Amino acid sequence: SDSVLAHELFKNIKNPYVDTLYNDSEAYFGDMTDIKAEFEEAFSYLKHYYPSFQAPKIKTMVTGFGSSEMYVGKNEIIIGLEYYLGKKARYNPPGIPKYILTRFDKPYIVPAVVLLYANQYLKENTSDKTMLADMIYYGKKYYFAKQMLPCTSDSLIVWYSGQQLKDVEENKDVIWYHFLNNQLLYETNHFVKQKYMDERPNIPEIGEKCPGRIGSWVGLDIIRAYMENNPEISLQELMANPDAKDILNKSKYKVF
Repeated sequence: SDSVLAHELFKNIKNPYVDTLYNDSEAYFGDMTDIKAEFEEAFSYLKHYYPSFQAPKIKTMVTGFGSSEMYVGKNEIIIGLEYYLGKKARYNPPGIPKYILTRFDKPYIVPAVVLLYANQYLKENTSDKTMLADMIYYGKKYYFAKQMLPCTSDSLIVWYSGQQLKDVEENKDVIWYHFLNNQLLYETNHFVKQKYMDERPNIPEIGEKCPGRIGSWVGLDIIRAYMENNPEISLQELMANPDAKDILNKSKYKVF
């Protein structure tokens, strides 16, 4: 109701901590010239690959953690700046585990937006409930983001630290063997898939240093192999192909 909404808004306006968050955001982000330049680069690549793309309006807010960190629509993007004040922030977003907080920082904003934009161009087979379908889906999103932000570090796109990326790259034979040996690619059980696709500090089933969401990273590695071994395939054709099994087969993915 209007009265409840008015009460919540008034409570936020009177809250001195919201003012602190606003001042901290102003100090941390400044005039945001760097972020504007990143958005311009990403949007120029998007326009190159998808000429019908129209750059959205970008708005920033400080809500006192009263909303989500980001909204991406067709014509506008709204960013809650207080969510991205980094590890030295006076206040952290509530309810977010410490191992995830590292990505709530300024350098992650543009990659996060581009990952969300990938959804608009990515076709999937919704009847395919296999782990492989999920892996390829996220792999395509990461690959898409990298094409839009070619100079951006993989760690900012995949949300792994530099050390985590080094570890998974050096041990991808062990990771791939685990998927094959346990017949996980065509697994459809939701609870089993969660272990490899969802947020977790690590995946002890593979190893204590194996980070969560490892299935998504393997999906990216498969996509990279697919594009390398099929140079005639364009980014647009990749994104429009909903057949995960076809992509795996044509990737000739091998790690041994």
